[in-house]
Amino acid sequence: MRPVKIIAVIISFCISFLLNAQEEKNQVKRVEWRGYIKDLQTASFVNSADSLTSLHLLHNRINFKFGLSEKFSGRVEIRNRVFYGDQLELVNDITHTIARYDGLFDLSKLWVNEKTLVVHSLIDRILLQYSTDKWDIKAGRQRINWGIHTIWNPNDIFNAYNFLDFDYEERPGTDAIRIQHYGKNNTSVELAYKPGKRNAETIAAVLYKFNKKNYDIQLLGGVYQQDILIGTGWAGSLEKAGFKGELSYFHPRKNWTDSSGSFCFSLMADQTFKKDWYISIAALFTSNPVAAGFSNGTILTSDLSAKQLFPYRYAFYTGLLKVFSPACSMNISLIYSPEKNSLILFPSWTWNLAKDFDLDFTAQSFFAKESRRYKTGGTTLFLRGKWSF
Repeated sequence: MRPVKIIAVIISFCISFLLNAQEEKNQVKRVEWRGYIKDLQTASFVNSADSLTSLHLLHNRINFKFGLSEKFSGRVEIRNRVFYGDQLELVNDITHTIARYDGLFDLSKLWVNEKTLVVHSLIDRILLQYSTDKWDIKAGRQRINWGIHTIWNPNDIFNAYNFLDFDYEERPGTDAIRIQHYGKNNTSVELAYKPGKRNAETIAAVLYKFNKKNYDIQLLGGVYQQDILIGTGWAGSLEKAGFKGELSYFHPRKNWTDSSGSFCFSLMADQTFKKDWYISIAALFTSNPVAAGFSNGTILTSDLSAKQLFPYRYAFYTGLLKVFSPACSMNISLIYSPEKNSLILFPSWTWNLAKDFDLDFTAQSFFAKESRRYKTGGTTLFLRGKWSF
């Protein structure tokens, strides 16, 4: 079945539920739905305003949740985006980046693909769920979040994400089966399986969580594509500061006896101070990086995985958040790597103008040293309005 027919069938199914389902006392609520509409205005330049290019994004999301019984439920979430602007002409094969989705099935549709206009729809969540006090089972396209760290997640092996992509709050999902069992004393065991289109793309792993001396600890192991994986993560505190970390080690299955394995390790500490000041610091080490071009375009569009969360071997992060009022806050982030003295500045300002309407301004500037000169890799300014319903 073609993607457009699949989308049409699912939307028709959702509408029929909305029209016919009625909630009565002591019965399961059959249908819940919510969503948002966002307008994101983008302006990018390298050295001066003469190189200015623009990109506009209209972004709509509709989330449906179906209560089939007390234990069974389902979800369908649809992402619709309209891109237009002269920046589309400057990016080679931008539709590959927009339409790319790491899923077993193609549940997307590229409605319009012109030089200055692209319209794309994607079902990035579609699943059935069975839940009890002890068990939770999900099958379908879903987000499997095994990460603990706020910035870099080596334990997030199923659907790693780029935290610079701030406009995708829901984060990527994956086509998988996930089984969770909750034990005593805050322990749990989780099994997840993501089949690949080829055997080398399959991911299957087990996660065990427990609490020891006020630390939440997790251990994981399994098969990650062509590697054997083991890892661990923790979240606790040192004095008044929060302390988190993740470590994953990957070793090729076909070369088990040699030393060609690689690992990814991240640490984070954060603390809230008086007058609503919040500071966080983080570090990332990747033993086998694949360096890419360092600019606002390549960092955001490069392939990301739990093995490759940043182009360089070392990366350091500092974040400063100040809440001025329940409706207004400022966040300034900085990422630095010793390789080429690479630097990313990431400030943002957020306003909650009304109950269901938010407005924020964000900038991302990239700098690196090349040929003994410090050069900019580009600056992008974002102005975004969001109405939730």
